[in-house]
This record gives sequence, C-alpha cells and structure tokens, in this order.
Amino acid sequence: MTRILSALVLAVVLALPAIFGPSWVFFIVVLLVLPLCIFELMRACLSDGARLLGWVVFYGSFPFLWFIWRGQSWVAYLTLSVLALAIIVLGLILFERRQASGREVALALSGLMYPLVLMSFWVNLRMGIDGRFWMIFGLVCTFLADIGAYYVGKNFGRKRLAERLSPKKTWEGFLGGCAAAVLTGILFSRVYPLFDPLNGTYALWMIGLLSLSVAVLDLIGDLTASMFKREFNIKDLGSLIPGHGGMLDRMDGIVPVGAALYIIIQVLT
Repeated sequence: MTRILSALVLAVVLALPAIFGPSWVFFIVVLLVLPLCIFELMRACLSDGARLLGWVVFYGSFPFLWFIWRGQSWVAYLTLSVLALAIIVLGLILFERRQASGREVALALSGLMYPLVLMSFWVNLRMGIDGRFWMIFGLVCTFLADIGAYYVGKNFGRKRLAERLSPKKTWEGFLGGCAAAVLTGILFSRVYPLFDPLNGTYALWMIGLLSLSVAVLDLIGDLTASMFKREFNIKDLGSLIPGHGGMLDRMDGIVPVGAALYIIIQVLT
C-alpha cells in the first residue's frame, strides 16, 4: 500500500504536470528531479572528504540544463567541459590533502554523464517535433515494461537474468516487459493522434522498434542503479519516497531511455 500511495503522489506532483503542462513546466520538473538524482548518487559514491566533487556536479547541473532547454547546446557542453575541469583540479587538490581518492574523482566525473547528460536528453526530446507525444510515449512504455516484467517474472520466472546485479530478475520477466512495451507503444501511437494531431508520420515498424528499445534500456537503467548499490553495499540510493527508496531508485529505468529515443528518432526521421 505504501508503494502505491507513493506512486500516486509522484504521479500527481510530478508526472501529470510534466505530461499535460507546457514545456516550461516539464523543465521545472526536470530541475527538481535530476539534481536530486545526482545528489543521491554522489552521496552514495563519495566519502565526506570528497563531497566537494559531488557539489560541483550538483550545482553545475542547473546551468547545464538551462542551456539545454534554451537550445544552446554548444554553451551547455562548454559548461560541461568547465565542470569536468573543475572536478579534475579540485580532485588533484583533495587527493594531495588525502581527502579524496583517484577513484572518487573518476566517479564524480562519471556523474556528469550518468545521470546528468543522459537524462538531459528528455529535455531535447520534449522540445523537438511532436515532443509531448514522444515524452509520454517513452514514459508510458517504460512504466508498462516495468509492470509486464514484474508480473510475468513473478508468476512465470525461472531463468535468472543477472544473478549478481539483481537476483529477482528473470529472462521470462524481461520478455514479458518487452511484449508489454511493444503492445503499449503501438496502441498509444494509434490512440494519441485522435486527441492531439502529430506533425510527423511514424511507421508501425518504427514504433515497434522504439518500444522494444525502451524495454531494453529500461532494464539497463535498472541494472545500472543496482550495480551502484551492490558496489557501495546499500539497499537504496535514498529514502525520499516511501516504499521505493530515493528519486534515482524510482527514475533509474528512464535514465538511458530519453537519450536512446532522441538519437533513434533523429536517425530514422
């Protein structure tokens, strides 16, 4: 019951405004969610002495996302380069003072890519042609892939998929998630234009391919978060959401989805 209530609160507070509101509302939601994901990951990865490295990633995410939303990609990636240089220089100082290890400097640098850059593609996706459609498409397919994988895996799962990363995940559950995502994507692509006409025309095979990609990348995102939790011997990355853990625990599946959708759509259209 706690998980269900938490999910409903998240839907009302974050998902519904992001889906039905204008693009700037979606951007505000991103500004709330993504830095919090970064904070949780950096807190799990870095020791107290190295926390300054994490704060560089956290505070640097705001101007980076602002420039992405404004369509100034070159300034955004210039900002990213400055952040990387700042982490390296600060890392050298902290290492010399025995406050941070080289591993922690590398982890802070990786935080610029995961989750910052990967999740920023959701902004690019929303601001593009038929952006609202593709945003909802990605989120709905991810959500249904999770549900399909859970129920098929729970009732029919036999062969473990990644025993070390996530012992409860099975190949049967993964295939169930793929099937659920593809069926959802195809149905959604046929129903959505009845309420909001699209500017582009998207073939059925393309929708199926994208839906399947979402299911695969949802699993990859989930396993990535599991890898960090196994590495640092923690159950959850945070405790913000009762029954779910932290924000990144809840959002882990969508981290790579936006980037993949954006890239594939750019290639195929």
